[in-house]
Amino acid sequence: MLAQVRPGVLDEEARAAYAAAYTPDRDTSAGLGSMEAGMRGAKLFEVVLRGEVVGRYALRMIDHPNGAELHIVAAAGGLRGVDLVAAVLPHVEHQAAGADRITTCTRRKGLVRKLQKQGWQIDCYTLGKRLK
Repeated sequence: MLAQVRPGVLDEEARAAYAAAYTPDRDTSAGLGSMEAGMRGAKLFEVVLRGEVVGRYALRMIDHPNGAELHIVAAAGGLRGVDLVAAVLPHVEHQAAGADRITTCTRRKGLVRKLQKQGWQIDCYTLGKRLK
């Protein structure tokens, strides 16, 4: 099932939903970042299925000397029985028009497997060690 996507806003309901992407088990900044900082400059979108908002995602275009990447800053939501990755990724790919690649960071191994099945690849491993 293909979802509908519309522009979103960072209201209280959206903040609560995006907070799920910044919980300790999903945060990719090791606690050094914040939702506010991560969302700064991002374009926000709502995922609508069956007339209700079931997910949200935030995108940021990053220009590099040799091309541009569309980075998925955060994504949150869910609906029992619906693969939101499969439902939303076609929209994100369309929104990436003009970019050379799409990127995201995740700690979720299941999401990595889903994306790899759709042609994504692991670019690198980022390791960290807490000093304080």
